[in-house]
Order: sequence, then structure tokens, then C-alpha cells
Amino acid sequence: MSLYAVALLLPDKIENELDRLRGENNKYMRYITYPHVTLEYPFQIRVDQRTIIDRLAEVARNTNPFTLTLWGIEYFEGDNNVAYIGIANKQPVIELRTDIVSHLGGMIEVEEHYKEIDQPEKFIPHLTIGEDIPNKIFADFKKRMTDYEIDFEVEVKSFALFFKDEGGIWKPAHVFVLFPRQNPR
Repeated sequence: MSLYAVALLLPDKIENELDRLRGENNKYMRYITYPHVTLEYPFQIRVDQRTIIDRLAEVARNTNPFTLTLWGIEYFEGDNNVAYIGIANKQPVIELRTDIVSHLGGMIEVEEHYKEIDQPEKFIPHLTIGEDIPNKIFADFKKRMTDYEIDFEVEVKSFALFFKDEGGIWKPAHVFVLFPRQNPR
């Protein structure tokens, strides 16, 4: 069964910032991932993919593009140590995620590993930049990141439905463009 997720698509500016980070921290390059803001954690679908695409397209049609203010590197520590860039203005991401979850209600089954953090009250909008960082190097990883300053804005104009291929690589299945409306939410 295929595994899917929904995430924001961000401009190349983010990748350029990560290239700078990778260059300064070559030792940890393999833990620095494709930057992404997860809107719906990995899930399996209970309906055909076309229905999911139609529902997500409806969300996109009713969502204005928005600006994210990104600042500093923070961490989630635990089973999957994660490095992420903080989002100062979380509300647009929370609203978009809420709309997506509402539109997909009953049509998806979130992977067991993500069910606990998939709860609305536990959702913390963030831009993941590193994952699966082993405990034995996590302290050193964090120490190396302390001098890395980040503070800029990016325009969000789309999100995507991703699928995990046979090789374990996440690839976009469909991109959804946000459309400006007269009366923003």
C-alpha cells in the first residue's frame, strides 16, 4: 500500500540557505533533509487517489498565498531527533492544516507512529531541515548549529501531495497552487 503525506512547497531560497548550512557542516550532511513543512503526516488512503486530489484542490482554491517568517534553529528530541527552523507566524500554517485535515476526514489513515503528534493541539508548525539524527552525535550537531543564524521571510504559494516510492524517497504526486481571493480568511 502506498504511503502519502502533504507538505508545503517552499521557494529555492530555503534550499540555498540549507546549501550554506551543508557547506559549513559537511560532517552532518546526511542528516540534513529536503526542507519541508508537514501539513499532514504520512498516511494511507481509504479512497481512490483522485478523490484525495480533488479534496486538496478545493482547499488550495480557498487559500490565499501567505508569507512565513523563519527564524532560528530548534529541535525535537526523542525517538527521531529533528532539527528545524522555527516559524514565527504559525497561524497561516495551522489554518491550512486544519482545512486539509477537515477535507480529508475519514478518507485517510495516519501511520501509527505519527498518530500521537497528529492531534491538532500537538501540531507545531516548523520547517524540518534534519531528521533521524543519532543520539550519540545529537549534542555535537546542536553545538555546531548554534552559530548558524537564520531570519528571513518566504512566500508560500503551493503545497503538494507526496508519495513514498519503492526506494523510500518522497516525491510529489500532485502540486496545488494557492489562489489569491478577494476576501482572505
